[in-house]
Amino acid sequence: MQKTYVLDTSVLLHDPNALYNFEENTVVIPYAVLEELAKKKSQVSNIGQAVRDVIKNLDDLRKQGNLAVGIQLPSGGMLRIELNNISPMRLPTSADSLLIDNRILNVTLNLAKTEDFPVILVTKDMTMRVKADTLGIRCEDYHNDKVFLPPVEADIETIRLNEVQINELFNKGVIPAEKAVVPNCCIRGVIADGSYLPLVSSPTGEMLHYTFTHREQTWGIAPKNQEQSWALTMLNNPEITLVNLMGPAGTGKTLLALASGLEQTVNHEVYNRILCARPLIPFGKDIGYLPGEKDDKVRPYMQPIYDNLELLLNPKRDKGKGKEAYVDSAIDLLKKKGQLDIEVLTYIRGRSIPNQFIIIDEAQNLSAHEIKTIVTRAGEGSKIVLCGDPDQIDHPYLDKESNGMTHAAHRLKGESFYGQVRLVQGERSRMATIAAEKL
Repeated sequence: MQKTYVLDTSVLLHDPNALYNFEENTVVIPYAVLEELAKKKSQVSNIGQAVRDVIKNLDDLRKQGNLAVGIQLPSGGMLRIELNNISPMRLPTSADSLLIDNRILNVTLNLAKTEDFPVILVTKDMTMRVKADTLGIRCEDYHNDKVFLPPVEADIETIRLNEVQINELFNKGVIPAEKAVVPNCCIRGVIADGSYLPLVSSPTGEMLHYTFTHREQTWGIAPKNQEQSWALTMLNNPEITLVNLMGPAGTGKTLLALASGLEQTVNHEVYNRILCARPLIPFGKDIGYLPGEKDDKVRPYMQPIYDNLELLLNPKRDKGKGKEAYVDSAIDLLKKKGQLDIEVLTYIRGRSIPNQFIIIDEAQNLSAHEIKTIVTRAGEGSKIVLCGDPDQIDHPYLDKESNGMTHAAHRLKGESFYGQVRLVQGERSRMATIAAEKL
């Protein structure tokens, strides 16, 4: 049965192309949504960019006819802007009729009384869904871009090894796979006594590499568990140009990525520079505008990266200097030599970034569209590392099933250039590990 879908502002901010994803049904955008979008269009942020993308889509459709009357969509459905967003007022008398959310709810109530087809409000705002349900409005989350990660164990292959294979792994560090497996896959090679060896398949899936073949550390960091072993193997392999590290706080995602980046950039010169970036989404109340130059403004948001750099550079400090002074001078030296750049993601759009080791921290706060934008910035010879926890999202319009990291895991697994590791064991401290589990 044909349906009428009313789109909330949150849906369009989450996916600017959402209006094309409702097949042959009618899509309605309340005029109040356009007003709310207009207030955000000048923001120098991902939300501002999303607004501009939405307006561009609507402007392209406007050329085909009158948006208030209705425009035919490529999917076979119709799109129209609904102007009757105030009267008749069907909300409770206590409701503020000027609030944008209430105007959108009122549009939906009016349409439900006049349309011949079921009317459904689509919103990613949980409060809006609760209010809609209270008013008897059919309401749904935006499901088009939701993907579900399988259990952690589903990402790990298990292969039984015979004595000949075990000896060859210890001697050569690599054996041919008896049958092709998923490229860059985490593998447990089970031996006779029930224990196992951590292996990683090659980008072709035809060879199996023992991850502990080289005992030397990566910039002074050695893996503390099997997941970190898999992660470092993928991070240190230039053939794997996109690595997705997922896991809770304290599992070592950012630390391992930075250690690998420093090792390959400073010591081996595989890459020209390390580029670290994070989305500017503060935890808790935003502290507002900050004084100073760009680096001064960005520093508070990037402090977790600086904390990890301090840990990695501290062992190499000059004993005659103070710890803080040495670390700051080491970071400054790397920046002056062009080997380290710490940026906000706002400045990456439109760039082409060749021969760089790119670390995107807190990537779970990015949408699938934003991840695509970042990955397509990588030029020849670059490697991208996504670090984040899909269970800990601060973005108001993303969740575990709709964020960019989850989309990358769902759509790219099996590609020869892509590898992913889901870290589960906390290594920051015993207190941090127990707190992550129980609090």
